[in-house]
Amino acid sequence: MPKNVTTLALMRGDLNLASQSQLVDALKSDIYIVFGASYIKGWLIDFLIEKKALNIHMGLSPYYRGSACNFWALYDNRPSYVGATIHMLSKGLDNGDILFHCTPELIDGDTSFDFTMRSVAAAHNDLVEVINKYKIFLLPRMKQNKELEIRYTKNVDFNDEIVREFLERNMDIQDSKIEYPDFFKPLYL
Repeated sequence: MPKNVTTLALMRGDLNLASQSQLVDALKSDIYIVFGASYIKGWLIDFLIEKKALNIHMGLSPYYRGSACNFWALYDNRPSYVGATIHMLSKGLDNGDILFHCTPELIDGDTSFDFTMRSVAAAHNDLVEVINKYKIFLLPRMKQNKELEIRYTKNVDFNDEIVREFLERNMDIQDSKIEYPDFFKPLYL
């Protein structure tokens, strides 16, 4: 790692147990981005909201919220709902104001796994580009419309039986037609 980078390894769920003194170096940032964290509570969520922290949600919110959203979009045979949502961090799970959505490009030969992982790259690349252009906090925000929610999932919903069922279907992502939902808010750079 470069000399200006430090790491702090935490077990899943332990972020809420960290004190301000343990995170002091990280709390001196210009921009805060949350990705892949468990539910943040207490003083830290208040701090991050005050600092206008962004969240990368792997799923197109408000359609798919919770965990493993891109898996569930494919499970529901809705590949058009695979992607990421960049939104403002809030105290509610995946319900902050939406800045934009990112979607993967379907490339010839892609598997379902390739396609969903490309959405991670799209989210990171688009977010970096918007930050580098100093546009991130100038983007118009859109409220989450919970009436459009298709599925809200928890980690417990993603189990061996569900995965086995999905794999036995042997879905060929190449046969999919991608048509984005009406509420979809793409990023125009």
